[in-house]
Formats: sequence, C-alpha cells, structure tokens
Amino acid sequence: MKSKIKSWSIPQNIHNINYLRPKNLLSLMLCSGSMLLCSAVEASPHHLWKADKIETNYLIPVHFEQQTTVTGTVVNDQGNPIANASIRVKGSNEGSQTNERGEFSFETAQSRGTLVISHMSYQTLEVPINATSAMRIVLQDDAANLEEVVVTSFGIQRDRKTLGYGVGEVKADDLAKAPTTDVTNALAGRLAGVQVSGAGGGFAGSNITIRGFSTFTGSNQPLYVVDGIPLDNSGGGNSVNTGVVNSSRISDINPQDIESMSVLKGAAATVLYGSRAASGVILITTKKAKKGSRNQISVGTNTAVGMVSQMPEFQNEYAQGSNGNYNNSVTGSWGPKIAGQEVTNWFGEKENLQAFPDNIKDILKNSVSSVNDLSFTGSGEKFDYRVSYGYTLETGLLPSNELKRNNISVNASTQLTDKFKIGSSFSYVNNVSERTQGGNQGANPLWRGIYAPRSYDLTNMPFENAEGNQLWFAPEDHPYWSIKNVRNNNEVNRFYGNINLKYDILPWLAADLKVGADVFSMTSKGFDNKGIRSNGNTSSAGAGGVQDRSVSMKNINSYFTLTANRAISENWNLIATVGNEVIANNRNTLQSTGLGIVLPNFDNQSNFLTFNTLGTITENRQIGVFADVVLDYKSYLSLNVKARNDFSSTLSKGNRSIFYPAAAVSFVLTEAFPELKSNVLTMAKIRANVGEVGKGTDPYATNTYFGRSSASDGFVSTLVSFPFNGLAGYTLNNSAGNEKLQPEFTREYELGAELSLYSGRISFEGSVYKRDTRNLIFAVPAPSSSGFTSVVTNAGSLSTKGIELMLNLVPLKSENFNWRSGFTFTKFKSIVEELAPGVNNISIGGFTSPNVRLVAGEEYGQLWSNAYQRDNQGRMIVNANGLPKPTTNVQKVGNPNPKFNLGWSNDFSYKDFSLSFLFDFKYKGDIMSRTIGDLRIQGVAKETAEFERIDGSGAVTTPYLFEGVYEDGSPNTTQVTAQQYYSLQGKYVAWEGYVLDATFVKLREANLSYRLPARLFEGQKFIKGINISVYGRNLFTYAPNFPHLDPEQNLLGISNARGLEFGFSPTPRTIGGSVRFSL
Repeated sequence: MKSKIKSWSIPQNIHNINYLRPKNLLSLMLCSGSMLLCSAVEASPHHLWKADKIETNYLIPVHFEQQTTVTGTVVNDQGNPIANASIRVKGSNEGSQTNERGEFSFETAQSRGTLVISHMSYQTLEVPINATSAMRIVLQDDAANLEEVVVTSFGIQRDRKTLGYGVGEVKADDLAKAPTTDVTNALAGRLAGVQVSGAGGGFAGSNITIRGFSTFTGSNQPLYVVDGIPLDNSGGGNSVNTGVVNSSRISDINPQDIESMSVLKGAAATVLYGSRAASGVILITTKKAKKGSRNQISVGTNTAVGMVSQMPEFQNEYAQGSNGNYNNSVTGSWGPKIAGQEVTNWFGEKENLQAFPDNIKDILKNSVSSVNDLSFTGSGEKFDYRVSYGYTLETGLLPSNELKRNNISVNASTQLTDKFKIGSSFSYVNNVSERTQGGNQGANPLWRGIYAPRSYDLTNMPFENAEGNQLWFAPEDHPYWSIKNVRNNNEVNRFYGNINLKYDILPWLAADLKVGADVFSMTSKGFDNKGIRSNGNTSSAGAGGVQDRSVSMKNINSYFTLTANRAISENWNLIATVGNEVIANNRNTLQSTGLGIVLPNFDNQSNFLTFNTLGTITENRQIGVFADVVLDYKSYLSLNVKARNDFSSTLSKGNRSIFYPAAAVSFVLTEAFPELKSNVLTMAKIRANVGEVGKGTDPYATNTYFGRSSASDGFVSTLVSFPFNGLAGYTLNNSAGNEKLQPEFTREYELGAELSLYSGRISFEGSVYKRDTRNLIFAVPAPSSSGFTSVVTNAGSLSTKGIELMLNLVPLKSENFNWRSGFTFTKFKSIVEELAPGVNNISIGGFTSPNVRLVAGEEYGQLWSNAYQRDNQGRMIVNANGLPKPTTNVQKVGNPNPKFNLGWSNDFSYKDFSLSFLFDFKYKGDIMSRTIGDLRIQGVAKETAEFERIDGSGAVTTPYLFEGVYEDGSPNTTQVTAQQYYSLQGKYVAWEGYVLDATFVKLREANLSYRLPARLFEGQKFIKGINISVYGRNLFTYAPNFPHLDPEQNLLGISNARGLEFGFSPTPRTIGGSVRFSL
C-alpha cells in the first residue's frame, strides 16, 4: 500500500536517512563541516526533505496534527535573561535554544507535552507546554554546576562533567585576596599539575611549568591567551653577569581586570592551538558587565608595605682582617674579636673597633605596592560595557627601584539584531620602571654589600670623592655608588585587544569571527657612569658605557569558527566546531652600545668613544585549520575528537603542513548507573585522552646566512684580515641552517577520575599522564671539514611522567558559617631520553662550571660542576693539611627539580566576615647558592662564629674536622680553623659545597575581609557597598636546609635553567590593606 502525504511527523522508529552514520570518530570529525552545511538548509527537522511528496512501502499510521507555536523567555531568579538554554519537548527531538535575550520560539505538534529546560549553570526544570501565551520560565542556580563551567580552547565554555581532560581554573576572587602586580605570582599553590617557582626579588615574575618540560632549548613557558587573542610573553630571562632583574611581558596585564584564568594542561586540551601548545595554555578572560546588571561604579585601592622576607644572619663578634689579625684592605671578617681596641681604618683614620650590625638594613628600605582601579559597568537590553582604569605603583627593597603601570581597558558589546552581536575588548598599557643591577656581578648593590666587613661602617663612611671616584677597599662597586651611578630605565607602551562578530545563523548554529592585535614598543637605557669597576649594563671593563635598546612587536591574530550544538536524536547531542586561525608576527630590535665615557653623568651616545650596534628584524606567518567534535550520549558519555593542521612560514615548503590530532572520552558512572548514587556518592566520572601538539621552529632556522667577517676570517698566510683596504668582507655564519627542520612533537596520554561525595561536600580529581617529546630542535656540532661549527637539527627525545591530585572539602556549612578547604598535589619527572650522536650534553644556562645541563638518561636540568674527590666507598678524600681535594672534571652535583609540590588553601566565612590563607610546600629541589657560600667564605655568616676563633693565648683555634680519609684510606684527623673550613681551599674548594636542599613551606598569602552590612547604606543612593580587607604575602617561610635567603631564587630568571643563585635578590614579605566601594 502506498500513501501520499504533504506533511507528517517523523515516527520515532524510522531512521532519518539524512543523518550521517560515521564508521569511526575520525570520519565523524572530517564530515562535521558538511553536516553543518547540509543541516543549515532548513531550520526544522520536518523540512529536511525538500519534496512535495514522499512515497514509502511501509505501513505507517499517519496522524494529522496541527502545529503549535511555543514561545517564551528563560530568566534566572534575578530576572536576567539566560542565553543558550536548551528547550526540548520531552520524548521528542523538537525544541530550540534561547538567544542572547533569553527568548525562544519553535513549532511542535505536542500542544499538551512537557518542556525540559536545561543549562550547564542552572538546575534542569520540567514545565507543561503553554501554547496560549508567551511562557516565562525561571531557572534556579545550580550551586554545584556554577563551579563546573570552564573555558576551553577559543573561549568556548563547557560543562566540566563532559570534559575528557583536566582543566584548572582560578577565579577573580582568588586573585583579589592578596593582590600582586604580576599575575604569574598569584598562581603558586593553587592548581594541581602546575609548578610555580619564583625567580627572586625585584620585579621578577615566576616560572610556570605545566606538567613538566617539553623542550630542550625552546621556551617551557605556557601560551597566554587573553579574550581569545594570544599575547607575547617574551622577556623575564636574566643575563648571568650583566644587567638587571627583568620582567616578562605578561606582567603588563592588570590582575584587577581578570575575571578568570583557565589552565589547559594536557595535549588533548591544548591541541587546537597547535604549534604553540606543547607547554600548556593559560586562558585569561577579562571582566565584563553581566546581562541585566544596573550601571555601577567600582573603586578599589590596595596598598601594601614590604620588608625583606629572609635576611642573612650575621656574626658581629669579629672584625675585618685575616687569621685573627686586623687588616683594613681585605674583604673578609676573619680579624680579631671586636673589643673596642684602636686600629687604623682604610681611610688612615684612628678608630675603635666596633660592629655595625645594620649595614645591610640601612641600604634596604621598605617596599611599597599600591594597586588602584576604577571601573564603570552597565548593561541594557541590547548592550553591555565595562570601562576601567588601573594605576599600579611598586617600589623595590633597594632604592632606585620603582615601577609605574597605567592600564586602560574596555570590554563592550551590543546586540545589533536578534542574531547579530558585535563586541570588543582592548587594553592600553604604559609600564615604566627603573632598576638597579642584579645577578652575579659587583655592580649589584648587595653583591659586595652583604659581605662587607662587620667592623666597616658602610652607612656613614664616604663612598666617593668630589670627582665621583669610588672610595672603597674592595675591587667591586660600593653599594651606594652603584645605586647612584649605575642606572637602568625601561618603558613599554602596549595595546592588545580584539573585535568580535557573532552571528546566530540558526538557533543551533553560530558563526564567530575575532580579529585581534598585540602591539608594543619597548625602549630601555642602561648607563654605567665613569668610575665603574664591574660589568654593569654594558660590560665596559671599567671604561663606562651606555646601552640604548628599542624593541617593537606587532602580532596580528584572527580566527573564525562555525559551531553547532544540536540534538541529533533523543539520546545523542552533537557539538561541532570548525574554524581557522591566521597569525602574523613582526619583531624589530635595534641596539646601540657606547663604550668609553668622556664626561661623567652624561648618558648620551655622543659622550662615548666607540660604538657597537645591533639590529634584527624577524617576520613569520602561520595559518591553522581545526575541527572539534563532541558527541554526547544521554548525560553520561562524551566522545571528543579534535585536530588542527598548521602551515608555518618558518619551515621549508615541503614541511610546512603539520597535523596535530587528539581524542578524549569521559564516562559519568553515576549517570550511567543511577543505582550507584547514594547519600555518600554524588558523582563518579572516569576520563581518558590522547593528543599530540608541537612547538614550532624559530624564524630563519632553515637557511644558512652570511655574516660580517672579522679579522680572524682573513688569510693569515698573506696577512689579509677584514676589514681590508676599507672594504668589508662577508662569510657564511658558523652555524648552518637545515631546510629539513620540522617542529617538535609532544604526544601525551592521560587517565583521570573525578568524584563528588556528600552532595559536593567532598570532591576529588586526579590524573596520571605520560608525555613523550621527539624531534627536539637544537644545534648539533658539525665536522670541521664542513666549514661550520654546528647545524640546527631535529634530534633527541624527552619523556615526562606525572600525577596530579586535587581534593576540595566543605568541612562545615551552615546558615552563617562556612569552611572550605582545598589541597593540590603536583609531581612529575622529566627525563632526557637521548640527545644526538656526538652530543654528550647540552648546557642550558650558567657558566663553564658550574652550569645546568641536559644529559641523556638524566632528569631534566641537573646541576654540574667540579666536586669533592671520593674513594670507591664514597668517602671524601682530604689532603695532609686536612682540607678536601677537588675533582678536575665536572659531574652531576645537584637536582633542582622538586620531588613534589603541595598547596593547601582554606576559606572561612561568618556572616559578613571572611578569612582565607594559602600554604605552599615544595619538597626537595637543590639550589647552588653562591651568596650563602660567600657569606661564609667572607666570615660574616652567623655560623662562622659558632666556635671561638681565638683562644685565651691569642692563637687561632681549630675546631673543624672534615669527615673523610687521607689518600691512603686512613681517617682524617687534621683539624682546621674556621677560616680554613669555610675557605675556597676548604668547604668551597669545589662547587659541590655550594649545593643546598631548598625544601620549604610558605604561608603564601592570607586575607581577612569584612563586607559592611547593606542596612548601613539604606536611605541613600550613592554608596551600594563597601568591602574592607587586610592581607599579606610571603608571611612565613620555613626552609630548614637553606639558611639566610628566601629559597625561591633563580639567577637566570624565567628560564629553562633552574637552581643557580648568584647575587642576593631579596624578596619582600608584604602586609597591606584594601578598600572597595560599589557606587
């Protein structure tokens, strides 16, 4: 029997032949784009067939039902519209999604059915269909789900329950508890899988390492993306022997503008960012007005005062000199016991010996940090805006260290039509700073300052004469002279932002175009005045110098995505995104260094005798296409397949196409098997994923280029050197390019589980992962017959295994009192599996010895130097004089990588009061500290005077004995003096003696806040609320094996090389208060 009809309802037992049935998940991803285009032909399921009639041989009972239009609005309990809420007719495929105003409209044949309204942030609701008038549906907040909405790649929000990979998140409230000017410092101890290690004092940020190391010589820092636009995060690294402590460019961001930070950890989470994602991605979402919120002004001010968190403990018993005798020309404090005896000082004046315990305290001062912001927010039916201004002032613990930052930010959008929305988010930053010298050099004011003899009046003795020449016994620069005469100034002007166009093609299909830019110019000037003795800014060898440097960077980024979110049957839902990204980067650097100053105090290039110039221009382009398909079955199974293909200009034509795939699955056990749910178990989920990401090559690494010839490039036999007769010569560079270069690839496997107990009072998340990196890019030595010294190539491999755990508790919860507690655990180990033939090690930082090395078979970034000689039983070998013998070769002497990191946070609230604190614990991880060694070598550290140095007869005592053996194997019995024990012939004869265990526990931050009751503001319209708080950072540090200094130090700053501390860079302990007014 054949029946002919013009309209009908599709029976549930008849398969829709237009729905694609992929054989596997990869084909589903590849077909998703065509699915979206085919499905977009018509908006309603019963119009998928473009025909006037349909013939079938099936016996089908046809019911002619009248179509009913259902319309309405979905709002929250405050009356604000809810966008992207799902409206479904229970038991069918019919339904719609709300627009930006919370409105929906669709046709159905079931006029007496039930609507199911759901949204990831609200409780699901079922209501009867009302076809006679517009419905108004109010959804209640889902307290549990509000914390489960996370931002993923390209700003897409997802329900955490559906994710097959781990994502960490830090909210604005957490950042505001103990404000810091550099947002990287606010992440310590907060996130599992993220290791945050401070780089020292000054205006330094922190090293952020997500799930271990993924490259040898490239950057292991994450990619930062602000409102969908990647930001340049260069800088932050320090020179070993010259210059200042630098800041990375992520420090330009005003933390007060941040709404949330999402950390994408594994390859499956970051794969859509392709060649930039191997080290993880931090997505920063800035604040904007909430829909339906009234116009509001917010004013906040935070001011904190800092003091040195950890000061060296000095001895004040013994004077300048050596072997118990006073000597006014030596740097050490190994002289006589101070007893008021008369001596002649370095200036030839008579004085009575006394200790000056406040020498260093007098150099230092209290730091000040003031963070102020003003914002205007508001929204209407079709628009929202937030405009803010932030002003930050921070001074250092040393004089002449000051940072001023101005931030102006705008985040606004408008709904031009029901389907079309345009928005923009942008910031302008002016960042100006002046800094004193840092690191391993005598121009660092604290380099010689903290070793100054305890009997030398550093504060009141003159440090220069009338001509500006230094008056100082030591070969390094006087601290006060350096502060006054060795200067460094830096200014950054930066604009970053985007314009965003969104168009809802259909209720379930949306297009998103975002075009953004990150543009900055940086100028810096380093000046070493006449009379400098140390390296300073220019390494002028005492001649004085000036260095002018300018950097301009322009990064243009755009992406377009097409996203569908549609139920394809009663049980299956498809979320599919296809898109592309275009990146264009230009960087221009120009530097001029003048050496040999003529007139003192004049820092113009024309005041110097010789000049050296340097200029570089780099450009690169990249295009990426990507797809992300999520297939959800009911509420418990989610399959996610995604991939990206990059095309990079930094590679040769045949190698420019790089494919990065990933797949993830999550399974919610308690939804699949409801009987598992109980009063104890609320939710249980398992997840697994695999993905591959990469790290691109530097520009111009594929070719070999010519460089200017030097004198040594000439022909010695004919006495020809360059320049020759006024003509320059050019020769190929010593390092050869490689046209076969490919990106580094990192493949990662992850298994994870999530649990929620007692209705969310206890929640747990854990992951184990393994990542393997191959095709690592570094310079490999070339045979001399090639004419080159090295060639850049893909070689070697690196592996990481890790575990991360997070436990959140709500021990107490009542109407007036709540207590939340959280633990994070991070442990990973990165192993250098192999290097390249002929390459025994790679030095990634430091000196010839000591340095930080990569060695095949060893953990990443070990400390290498000479060591103490030991016999085959491991016993130290000492000379006949009782002092240890050093090795002539170098070996592994320390491991700077911690065994694990642990964070513990607590939040208490009682009525309008709240109290919070965060502890940060690092177990193990060595630091080679020259500063601690030199404090002892110079005899100024407290422990150098633990025994009487001189007995009653005036003889120097010998209370120390090195535990070891003589070369013949007999035990050492020769005791030595304190000066010998702590000397460069004793404990510090080998760099191994400088290595210390840097285990620490820190009270990272604490906050006590009070929100004034609303009743105080009744009857007036100006002030809506006031919040007052006191806070502190680095309030307490316990480092049992690392005396005198804060254990978070790194000579090289933000760098792959960790574990070297050379040159005291004090970190502050800050205590402050804040007030915020809502108007």
